[in-house]
Amino acid sequence: MNVTTIKNKVARLKSWQWFLLLYLIGFTAVFSMSYGIKLLMTGLP
Repeated sequence: MNVTTIKNKVARLKSWQWFLLLYLIGFTAVFSMSYGIKLLMTGLP
């Protein structure tokens, strides 16, 4: 898989797919962050 194929696939992404991708990344980041804070508050096992 070379760079041109990746660029073509990225170019074919629709705006809602970008939105979904960013939403999933943001959700994962927030979820892991809150989980880490919860672990820090309760103390590591």
